[in-house]
Amino acid sequence: MGIIKMVLKASLKKKFYKVQLLTKTLSMASKRPDLPLYTRVLAGGLAIYALSPIDLIPDFIPILGSIDDIILVPLGFILVMKMIPEPIMKECRHGAEQELANKKLPTSA
Repeated sequence: MGIIKMVLKASLKKKFYKVQLLTKTLSMASKRPDLPLYTRVLAGGLAIYALSPIDLIPDFIPILGSIDDIILVPLGFILVMKMIPEPIMKECRHGAEQELANKKLPTSA
């Protein structure tokens, strides 16, 4: 049982890191003046919504409450990532990876 728990925990950490990386990437892209205004607004809005505790559909509503977290947010990520040119997306992703790597807590000796 311990191995399964460790594998699930590692998988969950990996998925959380991906969401964190995507939101950071979109946040950085929303600050780029070389992107159209509508793309920057959508990227920034999606980054804020993904991290916000406020949902479009409240989570206490059975099944429907999870739809925005399971379906709408990933679809929004896909849509906005297609709107951002690949070189800009790579640059923002690289910057987000560096920021996230710098935020890791140093190990105590």
